[in-house]
Amino acid sequence: MTVAAAQDFATTLAELEKIVAELDSDIPIEKALELFERGMKLSTECEKFLNSAEQRIEILRKSMDNSIKTEPFEPPNLDADK
Repeated sequence: MTVAAAQDFATTLAELEKIVAELDSDIPIEKALELFERGMKLSTECEKFLNSAEQRIEILRKSMDNSIKTEPFEPPNLDADK
């Protein structure tokens, strides 16, 4: 992951937060629909970035012989509680 990608993510997230704040205000329905559509596109971009980052994460483990081994990160199963 590059610094530029992280900056793009930060910029996209900031724009998404601005849209959410604007949607919380009293705006015409046409403007709200435009903002909602833009927000959904930005949300998808953020989700793609986070999924990509998650796939790159590895956990470092120290084994019994003091060597360091990596293993892939396994996100918790959030549906298990249901």
